[in-house]
Amino acid sequence: MHPPGRGQVIAELAFSEANIAYDALGRAGVIPAWRKFELSTYAEYGLTEFVTLIGDPSWFTFRAKPPGVSRTRLGAAEAGARVRLVEWGEGIVSAQATARLAPAGRAAAAYLDMRETTQVDVRLLYGRKMEMFGSSGYVDLQIGFRTRAAFGHQLRFDATWAMRPFERTTLMLQSFTAINPGRLGDRFMLSQKLKASVVYDVTEALSLQVGGQMAMRGVNSAAERGIVAAVWWKF
Repeated sequence: MHPPGRGQVIAELAFSEANIAYDALGRAGVIPAWRKFELSTYAEYGLTEFVTLIGDPSWFTFRAKPPGVSRTRLGAAEAGARVRLVEWGEGIVSAQATARLAPAGRAAAAYLDMRETTQVDVRLLYGRKMEMFGSSGYVDLQIGFRTRAAFGHQLRFDATWAMRPFERTTLMLQSFTAINPGRLGDRFMLSQKLKASVVYDVTEALSLQVGGQMAMRGVNSAAERGIVAAVWWKF
């Protein structure tokens, strides 16, 4: 949450690739290699003490050989709000709702885990400041429900653990899990990714992030891996 009139923007460039995918039974197998670049600009703005506005437009380019697929499109655009429900001590519980749109239409939706060109994402979030090994940090846990993904309605479980061992440096470990309930061997989908990164504060307002991400396991999903770089601006 941000105080009224304050917020942050995170511009992230991610590169990912895969030549292995998990089939309908979770078995890994070789697929035609593909690569994807994606640029996203995630923004938060404190509207009131209890409401934070959220926006996240994106753009991507996708290449696969064979069969020689090449796509460059606007990616998913997401907008909504987060509302603080309760706060005690170092912990806070919030609710969030956003709408996702594929501005480039169905031609882009197929590459964004979207069955149609619109989705709704609702979440319950829990965040808590913490101290470990003499360093300050925080944990952020999210449980969500997203409509109309490629395999149907989707459950999402995201977690972030961050620790600040040095004055200007934050270490972050994040996991992103998506599950489409269904019959294993048919419409069930599981994607679990792990992302590790370092955020360095250049100034009080400007930070730089670099890291890597990889798939841990899955069903009906790609075993992708890649690198990320981002610029954080607080205002």
